[in-house]
Amino acid sequence: MRGFKPSGGDMKEKEICICAAVIAEDGSIYRGHRHSDCFHTLTRSHKKPKSGMASQGFITSKNRYVGREEARRLQNEAGIKSVWTDGYVEGMLFSEDLY
Repeated sequence: MRGFKPSGGDMKEKEICICAAVIAEDGSIYRGHRHSDCFHTLTRSHKKPKSGMASQGFITSKNRYVGREEARRLQNEAGIKSVWTDGYVEGMLFSEDLY
């Protein structure tokens, strides 16, 4: 079986964002394809999100929760471009940038 070799021959695994996530007031994390999916699941669980944009972030390939700004930095460092033809917006990552 052949292994995956990152471009440029760099075998060091770079941390990237893999899905959207939302943090509830109690600290539990809900994952989803889009942030709206996370909010839907959180609401069905009878929980409330943390207030403001601080509740929205991403789960990384190293199973870490990161905010939108750090998420964008990780994608930039890994050389991953937004799927949007206009590219990234502002200094934050949006779930629509992933897929």
